[in-house]
Amino acid sequence: MPFEDVAIVGVGETATRRPDDPAELRSLERLYADAAATTLRSAGLPHAAVDGVGVVRSGVDTPANFVGHLVETLGFETVRWTTTADVGGANAISLVLQGALAIDAGIVETFLGLGADTPVDPTDPSAGLFGRDPRGYVRNYMDPLGTQGPNSRLAHVQAVHADEYGTTREQLGHVAVAQRRHATLNSRAWFDDPIDLDAYLDATPIADPIGLLDCVIPVNGGFGVLLTSAERASELDVDPIEIAGFGECSNHGDSRSPAVTTTGVAVAGREAFRRAGIGPDAIDCWQLYDDYPIIVAMQVEDLGLCPKGDGGPFVAGTDLGYDGDVPLNTSGGQLSAGQPGMAAGFVQLVEGIRQLQREAGTRQVPGATRGVVTGAGGVAYGKPLRHCSVLVVERGDRS
Repeated sequence: MPFEDVAIVGVGETATRRPDDPAELRSLERLYADAAATTLRSAGLPHAAVDGVGVVRSGVDTPANFVGHLVETLGFETVRWTTTADVGGANAISLVLQGALAIDAGIVETFLGLGADTPVDPTDPSAGLFGRDPRGYVRNYMDPLGTQGPNSRLAHVQAVHADEYGTTREQLGHVAVAQRRHATLNSRAWFDDPIDLDAYLDATPIADPIGLLDCVIPVNGGFGVLLTSAERASELDVDPIEIAGFGECSNHGDSRSPAVTTTGVAVAGREAFRRAGIGPDAIDCWQLYDDYPIIVAMQVEDLGLCPKGDGGPFVAGTDLGYDGDVPLNTSGGQLSAGQPGMAAGFVQLVEGIRQLQREAGTRQVPGATRGVVTGAGGVAYGKPLRHCSVLVVERGDRS
């Protein structure tokens, strides 16, 4: 186990919002404050116990040294170490690993990782996801080729996967249907009405072959994760969660000849399982980054649940329910719970920890002991994902 002296002892999240009225707005700082409070409360620790803080770089404009401003605003005093994460959907796992390294090195004893974003702003229609392009990367190298936003880029990826392996929309629809079932059991999920395969297939086309129910819905929200030393964890009335393995991979493949249907999760997953000393058959629940069902299907392949190219038949022929054979995104995932901007990876992380702490209520995976959480940041041209992270977590002993 890579971090024997580190335990995850708490997670938290705010209510999510899609305000259509300025009166319903919550500032980025307010979301961070609420997320910090609920996360500390989940572990029974006071503000004063926190000596390390990390935050994500949100998709909306923030000042330089935002983490410093935030530490002061939230009332944390004499913090010994601060950090940020700027890898999009992999931000949550990045903060977990940074915090674990800091605790393991003796720099801090208790680390609070926070993520919040406000992509939905009724007072500023130009604000929102992926709004910043100060260096012209998107304007110069992506827009001219017609890849105007993630929907069109992932439509290319899904079309290639279908061409190479015969993957169909009917197969991928099982991901959306299963996750919506989980969302009906999650009071925090944005969508709580069930859907069936016909509804998925009849959804409004967005960027062929991607339809409306393939796409996440942007929401405003805040999240937190709390790590501490094993010694302090033993003093708390919580079930500690241990980091059994991890792996990361950036810019997977050769950009001159990219493997469009393989993600960096293939590399990161191998490393995570190697460090954990286990294989996919030892995992009880899977919280896979799900900005689109095709990304879920490719991760299923890359993590070794099925051979490459069989992701479509696998998700169509496997019970993905919380009480099924391969419990998948048991909170509803981002497809149904919502995507909170650059804090999106926290959707998977928070649910993964809750499952192992046996606090997932009516969607609890029976006897969940080990789980996999993935994060994926950035949709590059000609590749599915830019930065991929895999975390293997397991239930520890309360002693």
